[in-house]
Amino acid sequence: MKTMMKKYIQKTIALLSLVVVAGFLSSCDEWLDLKPESEIILDEYWQSEADVEAVLAACYRGLTEESVIYRMMVWGELRSDNVVNGSSFPNARYDMQRLIEGDITANNAYTSWGPFYSVINYCNNLLFYAPEVVSRDNNFSQADLNRVRAEVLGIRALTYFYLVRTFKEVPLMLSAVTDGDSTLYNLPKSPENVILDQIVSDLLEAKKYARLDFGSNRAYNKGRITLNAVNAILADVYLWRSEYQKAVTVCDEIIATPSLKLVQAPLMLTQVFYLGNSTESIFELQFDDDVQANVPVIELYGSNGQPEGEFSFPATLAYDEYENKLGQYSPFVYRVTQTVVESEKDIRSKDFYRTYGGKYYIFKYSGLARQTSLIEGLSSYRYRSNTANWIIYRLSDVMLMKAEALVQLARQSAPGTELLTQAVRMVNIPYLRANEGQDSLMLNNYQTVDAVEKLVLRERQRELMFEGKRWFDLVRLARREGSTTTMNTYVGYKDPGSTNNLGARTLDAMYMPISQRELEANPKLVQNPFYKDESSSSTR
Repeated sequence: MKTMMKKYIQKTIALLSLVVVAGFLSSCDEWLDLKPESEIILDEYWQSEADVEAVLAACYRGLTEESVIYRMMVWGELRSDNVVNGSSFPNARYDMQRLIEGDITANNAYTSWGPFYSVINYCNNLLFYAPEVVSRDNNFSQADLNRVRAEVLGIRALTYFYLVRTFKEVPLMLSAVTDGDSTLYNLPKSPENVILDQIVSDLLEAKKYARLDFGSNRAYNKGRITLNAVNAILADVYLWRSEYQKAVTVCDEIIATPSLKLVQAPLMLTQVFYLGNSTESIFELQFDDDVQANVPVIELYGSNGQPEGEFSFPATLAYDEYENKLGQYSPFVYRVTQTVVESEKDIRSKDFYRTYGGKYYIFKYSGLARQTSLIEGLSSYRYRSNTANWIIYRLSDVMLMKAEALVQLARQSAPGTELLTQAVRMVNIPYLRANEGQDSLMLNNYQTVDAVEKLVLRERQRELMFEGKRWFDLVRLARREGSTTTMNTYVGYKDPGSTNNLGARTLDAMYMPISQRELEANPKLVQNPFYKDESSSSTR
């Protein structure tokens, strides 16, 4: 039996031999719209700058494959407290249903990592072959190569970071796999620290040559790897590794960028998530109805044709101002003290999800705009009829990463009051954007490091819900605490009556198992520890 990794890498090789180079850069839009059409033998490829640019585009296009986006959404949200069943999963979503119920086995389709290795192999091929073009095309200089390598190293680092956060240990493939080469298919897993070291090394190398921007082309500035995108990935990795001062330093570099600005609250839904490529966006995957629609968002979050998506927000966490309903564990209208309440007038509780039929369906990404009637005070929701970009990093995410790092630095340097003050100040920026006219959050109301840590986690949930962040946020928390107890408490909030284990029994259970198909085909792979003697993580 062929492994999923091998199948996807073979698909990569086939596509690399079909890349179109003629007229490739005739317009800015065509760069994002590349479709493989005519056959070119791989051995006769890599002759010109156009060849390099075509494969670079294929690296980006690989990230927009449905199988990749589904995994970004499922891996980052489905096991967290942010998501429950929405309009009901069809039979084809059986594996998602199992994950949402806490029934996780090696036979689940979402244990397959093949689509991500396809992207990695695009990157490895370009990194291996592109240097030859410098001597073959006088229009492609070493400086041009360095800029291209910076983008590709950023893409490869991001791809491996998704794999590490999901599986912890995976095969580290850094060489190009060519047709007929089977030696690199059967690799053992590498330790997490080895992979993270490689990710950091790639990103630090990319920082040397990454472009600040691509001029006036907004789709390029937000859809390609820039210096800010490299730094955002790096900050995320430093947080994962508990290297908090490094995370703060890199976040500061991003925050200091003059062109990055938060969109005003009334315009946030439309500009950031409907139109896309906003002033606060750092890196987002580009989609277009005429080229490639973002089908995972359409199906899981909803659209004009199907407003009720397959994912929804738990009623236990939701706040519905118009029906005066407040979930018992909601991060909105959160009472800090008898007199202090967070997010009482938070626009995100209106814009990011909506109620229908007793459920709270996702409106972020799927919506066009929300309009409020001056007479009744009720909202009407207009859904988009076009496809959505998928945001990987934006400015408010970086601000909250910095706040998280500052809290942990304060924990290491008691009393750390100044660091906590800085953390609350950083949280206030996205918080006050979403709570216009409300009082600032004050450190006096959060007397301990633990209290500020929980504040940051609440604000990250309010700000970044449904963006593929929440499960990884909870995993970071559990790793710091050395226990899944707090994580499980949060995840349990979405279904308090469940008898299933909706979080993770142990730290090893936070990660997905290795696909059974991969294990059968690759004798060098070893199942992740929790799943060696467990056929399922369910308590049933």
